[in-house]
Amino acid sequence: MSVKLKVCGVTRPQDLAACAELGVDAVGINLWSGSRRGLTLAAAEALLAEVRPPPGLELVGVFVEPTAEEVRRAAEVLQLDLVQIVGAQEVTGFGLPYLWVVRGTPALAELRAPTPRPARALLDAAVPGYGGAGQTTDWGWAAAAVQRLAPLEVWLAGGITPANAALAIQQVRPAGLDVASGTELPGARRGEKDRAAIERLLAACRGD
Repeated sequence: MSVKLKVCGVTRPQDLAACAELGVDAVGINLWSGSRRGLTLAAAEALLAEVRPPPGLELVGVFVEPTAEEVRRAAEVLQLDLVQIVGAQEVTGFGLPYLWVVRGTPALAELRAPTPRPARALLDAAVPGYGGAGQTTDWGWAAAAVQRLAPLEVWLAGGITPANAALAIQQVRPAGLDVASGTELPGARRGEKDRAAIERLLAACRGD
């Protein structure tokens, strides 16, 4: 099966350009200062002024416990397609198209899309803090969650690398993969991306 790919935590123009050139489906811009991949709004604006994502490359803003004004301002300035909010307001998206993040493995019987309805769901591992630990979630549970939430589009995150992406797709059958650390150069300090890793992930997503 062919699935989509989001490269999260893009911080450099050359990495954004590589995503555009290779045909990545979405990129995530982290706007949380507590992340090593975090950018200020001004830095994100400068990045996108240098390399503007072409049509078809979805731009996702990632926030942690922001105010509504911070989200709306970033969405306007950066022309975001979606927002991904972690924290107290993560369900609402502040009235904007949003990703619903499901962390861990809540009971499937109680797993229902919130209102307002999200653009898609993102299944991630339950880790201390706000993610980014490179830890996989339970793929057996995730496969069942994909079926449970249908027809909502469900993506998979957490610990995905070029080495395990094909297996994740085979076992979970998500609509897309969301990858941060698995796209990075060894020892990356600010989220610097590895073009070869992105190429391998895309090959897995496309079934090559």
